[in-house]
Amino acid sequence: MNRGILLFAGALLAVSVAACSKLAGDGSERAGANRSAPELMEQYGCPACHVIPQVPGAVGKAGPSLKALDQRSLVAGILPNTPENLKQWIMHPQHFQPGTAMPEMGVTEQDATRIARFLESR
Repeated sequence: MNRGILLFAGALLAVSVAACSKLAGDGSERAGANRSAPELMEQYGCPACHVIPQVPGAVGKAGPSLKALDQRSLVAGILPNTPENLKQWIMHPQHFQPGTAMPEMGVTEQDATRIARFLESR
């Protein structure tokens, strides 16, 4: 094979790996270190399904509006609305209601705590 093509392919591979590594980060960015709750919700895709006050682009209609969540007696219609239950629901909705439309998104406990606090204050 032509040496130039091999060098080009190798360089392209190196750039691709570097770009993917930069996107993946060291895990701390994905875990939400120093990120606001609205940024975390955008990261986990919450705005695609929910209307969320003060979160840009959060106009989804697949799930319920999260406006005035603190005024509801139940989380997801099944759990008493406590900070801990909201956090647990955010992390593991399928555990509490198998088959629910809300998927497991891999939300960490730290991120779920930050998101729950934000939602409770709106």
